[in-house]
Amino acid sequence: DVLSPWLDRQHGAEVTDQRIFRDLAAFWEKDFFEDMDALNVRRPHVLTRVSEFVDDIVRFVQRIIDNGYAYEVDGSVYFDVGAFDGKNDHFYAKLEPNSKGNSRLLADGEGSLTKEELNKRSLSDFALWKMSKPGEPRWPSPWGEGRPGWHIECSVMASEILGAQIDVHVGGIDLAFPHHDNELCQSEAHFENHQWVNYFMHAGHLNIEGLKMSKSLKNFITIKEALNKYSSRQIRTLFLLSQWNKPLFFDAKSMEEAIVIEKSLSNFFANTTALLREFHLRQSESDARRHTLAPELDLLEALKDAKSQVHSALLDSFDTPTAMRAIQEIVSRTNTYLQRGRDNIDLQIVQTVVEYVSRIMRVFGMSNESSALGWGSSAASSDGQGVADRESILLPVARVLSDFRDVVRELALSGGDKQALLKLCDKIRDSDLPELGVIIDDHGDGRALVKIADPEEIQRDRERQEAEIAQRLLTKQLQAQKAEEKRQGRLAKGKQSPEEMFRTPEMLELYSAWDEHGIPTKDKAGEELTKNKVKKLAKEYDAQKKLHEKYLESLNA
Repeated sequence: DVLSPWLDRQHGAEVTDQRIFRDLAAFWEKDFFEDMDALNVRRPHVLTRVSEFVDDIVRFVQRIIDNGYAYEVDGSVYFDVGAFDGKNDHFYAKLEPNSKGNSRLLADGEGSLTKEELNKRSLSDFALWKMSKPGEPRWPSPWGEGRPGWHIECSVMASEILGAQIDVHVGGIDLAFPHHDNELCQSEAHFENHQWVNYFMHAGHLNIEGLKMSKSLKNFITIKEALNKYSSRQIRTLFLLSQWNKPLFFDAKSMEEAIVIEKSLSNFFANTTALLREFHLRQSESDARRHTLAPELDLLEALKDAKSQVHSALLDSFDTPTAMRAIQEIVSRTNTYLQRGRDNIDLQIVQTVVEYVSRIMRVFGMSNESSALGWGSSAASSDGQGVADRESILLPVARVLSDFRDVVRELALSGGDKQALLKLCDKIRDSDLPELGVIIDDHGDGRALVKIADPEEIQRDRERQEAEIAQRLLTKQLQAQKAEEKRQGRLAKGKQSPEEMFRTPEMLELYSAWDEHGIPTKDKAGEELTKNKVKKLAKEYDAQKKLHEKYLESLNA
C-alpha cells in the first residue's frame, strides 16, 4: 500500500500486459462477493464486467455520434451537452437541475479523466471514450486505442441486459449528479427516447461516528473489519433500523441498539422454537377443553395489526424502521403471552406468530433459510463441503452426556453429596452444552427448555457479557480507589490540629493575634479583623476540627 502509488508513478507507463488489469479486477471482484456472501446478500442473476462489453460500448458511442450528440477530439469522444439539452425535448440534469454547470461536481464526476481535457467544447461535456495513455488499459476503436469513460459503461451494460428502458436504478445519493444525470442523457441520446429510467432510488451516506465515511478523514472501515466485531445479522439490523434514503450512522451507540434488538429476536426464536419442538413431540389428543380464549384472541388481533403495519410500512418507500418496530411489538406481546406458562398457552397460535416473524426476517435477509422457523440452521458442515453426517453432529453431545453419566455414577457409588451433583448439573448447563450450541433454560415449573443456537453466537454473547462484567468491576474498583484516595486526602488534611492551622509560617505573614482557640483576630498590621472575616475563619476552624477528630479516630481504629 505504501510503495504502490510510488511504483505506479515511476513505472506505470511501462505496463503493456493487459492481464494485469484483468487480474486486479478479478481479485477485488472475488473479495467483494466474499463480503456480500458474509452479509447474506444474494448474488446477482446477471454479472456484467466492463471489459466484456467494450465492443458494445464502441457501438453505443458511435450511435450517439451519429445522432449528433457527441464529437471526437484527438482520439477521445465527448458527449455534447449543449447539443443535447433542449433538442428534441431532451433535458440535461433531470435529477439535480440546480447542479447543472457546477464545476466542482463536474470535476469530481470525471475524476482523472478531466486532466488535460483542453479541447472540450464545454466544461459540462464529459468523456464517452478516452484515448489511453501509456500504461493504461486499451482497446481498439474507430477513434484509436482507448478505454471507456466512467458513465458510459453503466448505460451500455444495463441497456444490453434490460433494454431501452429500465424500471428501477439504484445508487448512492452522491452519484445523482453528475454520474446518474450523465447516464440518463447519454442513454436517451442513444435511444432517442425521453425516459431511460422510471425510478431512481438514492441511498443515504454511511456516517462513521457522525462523519461521512472517507479515507481522507481516516474513518474508513471495511466490511471484513466490521464483521470481526459484529455478526452479519447485527449489521443488517442496524441497516433495517435506518431509512434507506437517509444517512446511516455507524457508531458504538447505534450498534449497541442493533445488538439489543437482534438479541431479543434471537431469544424469541430460541424460546418459541424450543417450545414448539417440545409441543410437537408431546402433543396428544384433545382434552375436550376450549383453549382459544381472550388472551389467545388478543394475540391473534395483535398479529393482524402487526401484519397491517409491516405491509403499510414497506409500501411507504420501504420504511423498514417502522416495520421493525411493528415486529418488535408483536414479539413483545408474544413474550408476555408466553409468561402464562407452557400449560396455559396455545402453541399453535404461537407458531402462527413465529412463522410470520420468520418470514419477514427472511425477506429482510436476516436468514437464508427457505422454510425454517427463526434464524434456521445450516445443514452444511463448517468447511462448506456438504451435509454434515449424523456422527459429527451427535458424537460431541454424546461425549458430554457420557462424561456427565460417568461422574454421576461415581458420585452415586461413593455416596457424594447433593451439592456436588448440583454443581455438575450447572457445569453441563453453563459450559459443556453451550459450547456445542445447546442451551438448557431452567423454568419455574421444574421442566427445562432445550434450545439450539449458534455456538459462535453463544461464545460472542458470553465474551460480551464477561467484558461488561469486567468493565463494571473495573469501574467499581476505580470508584473505590477514588473514594479511598479522597478519604486518605481528608485524613491527611485532618492531621493538623485546628489550633495550629492558623499559626503556620504562611499564616504568621497574615495575622498577628489569635483567640483562645487559635482563630485570628488581628491582621499583620494589628488591625482588628472584620466580623465577616472572623466568621469565615471560624467556619474553616470548625471544618478542620471535624477532619482532625476523624484523623484521631483512624489512629485508634
